[in-house]
Amino acid sequence: MKSTPSHRPETASAAAAQTDPTLNALRASESRYRRLFEAARDGILLLNSETGQIEDVNPYLIELLGYSHAEFLGKKLWEVGSFADRDESREMFAQLQSNGYVRYDDLPLKTKAGAEVAVEFVSNIYDCAGTRVIQCNIRDISERKRMEEQLRRMAFYDTLTNLPNRRLLGDRLSQAMAASKRSGRYGVMMFLDLDEFKLLNDAHGHAAGDLLLIEAAARLKTCVRETDTVARFGGDEFVVMVGDLGTDEAGSSTQAGIVARKIHAALALPYALKLHQGEAAQSTVEHQCTVSIGMVLFKDHQISQDNILSRADAAMYQAKNAGGNSIRFFESKV
Repeated sequence: MKSTPSHRPETASAAAAQTDPTLNALRASESRYRRLFEAARDGILLLNSETGQIEDVNPYLIELLGYSHAEFLGKKLWEVGSFADRDESREMFAQLQSNGYVRYDDLPLKTKAGAEVAVEFVSNIYDCAGTRVIQCNIRDISERKRMEEQLRRMAFYDTLTNLPNRRLLGDRLSQAMAASKRSGRYGVMMFLDLDEFKLLNDAHGHAAGDLLLIEAAARLKTCVRETDTVARFGGDEFVVMVGDLGTDEAGSSTQAGIVARKIHAALALPYALKLHQGEAAQSTVEHQCTVSIGMVLFKDHQISQDNILSRADAAMYQAKNAGGNSIRFFESKV
């Protein structure tokens, strides 16, 4: 009877492999990488640097863009819907191949469902077991952009009426003056003050006053073009700036007067202000409001921004001192 060897050769080989420290280290390294790859809170996309084909994507990118793992694998970057809409996808890949690094701080992509998502796209190229692989890190920056837009609106827009505030008005006036210099056309700056606004606040509270300001802002926007500016200067004061009038002063004054009378009539219409009291109850305050309007023409940089604003403000006070409910041009020539 033949004796049986205590260990088969293949069993001995497997045992030796299990105790090989180099192989164990490689396995541990691969396991760590896979855990990091799977758990990353950025999208990761691996491309073959020669063909541009997608070799792997992590779960976060699948969740972000809505495509399945199978819908990514084997496709070229520009064959996946999110990137197919990007005209520069092929150019992007050419840059990846030649430079090994591409960065887009704000790249709009489309999800499979058609929603737009803003991402930061950063790629690097590296050697992996003799194969050059391009790793693309894709970070969703939608929330960051939303916060940035919110901060921008807080800095440049009135929180109650959503109209431009003084800071943005100054920027718009600079642009209007530059446009006037190029075209040789006049613009007009109007200062508006709602007459006896305090009486409404005193009788019905600040909530009623806020509703009036919101409604007045909406009416003002209907009286001018989209290229013109309606701003809230503060309190119950508004500013309307209309550009691209005529090249002569008399004609421009006539056009400005037409706009001012349109505004005057729109703001004079009755207001029905719905005040909420508690969760369901509401009451309606009927109110009629007049407005005092002061205007000044400007052209090129004949006077400074500060002078334009102060002259329009002075003209508004002239209208106010005349009893309100009227329109006045600044008396001096611009």
